[in-house]
Amino acid sequence: MTLKFTSSKVLYYALLAGLGFFLLFNAMVLSQAEAAQVAIVNVDKLNLRSGPGTNTATVGQVTKGNQLPILSKSGDWYQVQVGGKSVWVAGWLVKVQENVSQGASSTSGKVAVVTGSTLNIRSGPGTNNAVVGKVSKGAKLTVLDTSGDWLKVQSGNTTGWVASWLVNIEKSSVTPPATQVSGQVAVVNGDSVNLRSGPGTSHSVTGKVSRGERLPVISRSGDWVQVSQANGSNAWVASWLVNIEQSPVNPPAAQVSGQVAVVNGDSVNLRSGPGTSHSVAGQVSRGERLPVISRSGDWVQVRQTNGSNAWVAGWLVAVEEQQQEVSTPAKSEDSSWLPAPPQEETTGPTDNDQTDNNTGQTGEEKPTPYVPETKLLDVKVTEKQGTTYINVVSEKAITYNTFTLSNPFRYVVNINDVNLGKLPDTIPARTELVDKVRTGNPSQDPYISRLAIDLKKAVRVKTSLSSDKKTLTLEISKISYSDGLEGKTVFLDAGHGGHDNGASGQNGLKEKDVNLAITLKVAELLRNQGANVILSRDDDTFVDLYERTRLANEQNADIFVSIHSNANLNRAIGGTSTYFYAPASTPYLYEQKSDRERLARDVQRELVAALGRRDIGVLQSNFAVLRTSIMPSILIETAFISNAEEEALLGSAEVQQRAAEAIARGISAYFSGQ
Repeated sequence: MTLKFTSSKVLYYALLAGLGFFLLFNAMVLSQAEAAQVAIVNVDKLNLRSGPGTNTATVGQVTKGNQLPILSKSGDWYQVQVGGKSVWVAGWLVKVQENVSQGASSTSGKVAVVTGSTLNIRSGPGTNNAVVGKVSKGAKLTVLDTSGDWLKVQSGNTTGWVASWLVNIEKSSVTPPATQVSGQVAVVNGDSVNLRSGPGTSHSVTGKVSRGERLPVISRSGDWVQVSQANGSNAWVASWLVNIEQSPVNPPAAQVSGQVAVVNGDSVNLRSGPGTSHSVAGQVSRGERLPVISRSGDWVQVRQTNGSNAWVAGWLVAVEEQQQEVSTPAKSEDSSWLPAPPQEETTGPTDNDQTDNNTGQTGEEKPTPYVPETKLLDVKVTEKQGTTYINVVSEKAITYNTFTLSNPFRYVVNINDVNLGKLPDTIPARTELVDKVRTGNPSQDPYISRLAIDLKKAVRVKTSLSSDKKTLTLEISKISYSDGLEGKTVFLDAGHGGHDNGASGQNGLKEKDVNLAITLKVAELLRNQGANVILSRDDDTFVDLYERTRLANEQNADIFVSIHSNANLNRAIGGTSTYFYAPASTPYLYEQKSDRERLARDVQRELVAALGRRDIGVLQSNFAVLRTSIMPSILIETAFISNAEEEALLGSAEVQQRAAEAIARGISAYFSGQ
């Protein structure tokens, strides 16, 4: 991994280099040992940034395979340690795993459980030392140190040594120091849950709470959560009896411009402040569009038609970019066909920029954008018996992803970390299925070379790599509406799983189980129609959100479909909804807007018809799996598990099958309409 920092005082910094290297090396070793998790780079070159976002400065790069100790997390970004400095990396470009370098032999946090009827505690490690105490079977002794086959332990006020072969070693239940937590609430998922005076069952019961109650989180200690009660006093609750969610406690409002909030509820309250504790200032109806002023947590401040400001719940509106801000180029041979990348991405510094370690960017010369040395050598188009073949040849092994666009039909290939070389802007094809191939560079962070294939009709595309992976072949053939799923790769994501139950119904039905049951049925239906189906999970296991989309992106899936069940504290609420996300502020998502929305509408239409529940509609929402998937993606909320009637439906195998068939029909309709 490399970081370049330069200065005019070369000699001065050279004298410090030896000391600096020593300190940085030790800091790296220390951080690797102490960090609970590491981020493993899974792209060829990953930018290191000064803050959590693409609008912050690039301060260096690291290469694929590097393991970076994780210090903290902010949204989709991880703060990591590199060369003794803390920097930020994009979470969807790394794989997070436990740091196996952490010392496993430490006695910290362990207890020795006595297995014999009586055990001697001795003054030293050996039977030749005096007995200073005795303990009975089942006693738990805190382990302080080891010496050969002997353990130094503490029992009450007595410290001494015991034979290790007469005890079993377990993890300690001693409570670690409480970790302060803010901005979260604990949602009770048990029928009657004890609140205690301290973090553990040995502490006295101070009260009880019921299913669905929401308690602000103050801190955490091991498996216990400290919460604030309605009367203002604090108490502790077992973490396995609550679900932790982000609190609606409002951070300072973030200013937003160029956006509108589109109301998606029949009659939605406007309030004087960001929360249900504020007074109702008015009401708006479905479809009304209100300019967005700012955001605070889950609430959106909007301007009413009378000019006054008010607040609306973010889950009752869809926030969209104002369309007049997006300019559509004239349709011509040389017209723009790619959304412009964010300005800061094309002008920001890279690890090759000359910067001063104290003053930063000098501004005296424009930084040189990063361009990889390796290039594409050739793109050749041929036709045989109505099938078009496109061969893409590179100097290095090709890594790529693909997706389709409609209106007009296009097939897009993104090739990572190679430049376009001497390829022309347009490569004529003039086959039965392909008009031309256009080339471009939509992103420099990460660096992407793009081939946009202009199609004359709906097609089926198969991709393959040569044995050395330096030649990518696209086989483009005709498709009929009857076999629209044949050869398509569909990534199905069953929401939640493992220790993450998701929401729970009043009768104990767990969302993770419903999601998986429906997903497996959808997979079987799609496979029977010729689709290649990949699952994020096929059993009750936990998969990280970013790992789900990483797998889908890695497999070049044609679409990503996440299946969930909804929930609300108001148990009367029910219905079906489907979400997509394609904001104008994110070019690679916005260019898929029509396809993402069409996929959502096709599935929503079939689900509402099959289940007969309230049609909440197709909505936009910034879900992690929607914003980090590079192909058209949707998130389905089949029905409300918190609603007793809909919980019963979701628990029925017959209804699960109906839902699965509806989702499969919607997916088939999407592909057939391309």
